[in-house]
Amino acid sequence: MKLSEAKQLAQQGVKMTHEYFRDDEYMTMEGNYIIFEDGIEIHFDDWTKGKDYLKDGWSKFRFNNK
Repeated sequence: MKLSEAKQLAQQGVKMTHEYFRDDEYMTMEGNYIIFEDGIEIHFDDWTKGKDYLKDGWSKFRFNNK
């Protein structure tokens, strides 16, 4: 899934994971802030800037889904 699709779902409260995340890592969003499973928050643009590998490789989180 593309980043734009994952962002929309995460803003709706869906837990999203990336192919480079560990099996237990995910993110959701509130507005333009990403909230990771450990409670860390960062602005979407700050976290994604210059990280072309984040443009694809997203999926809905299911523990041990990889």
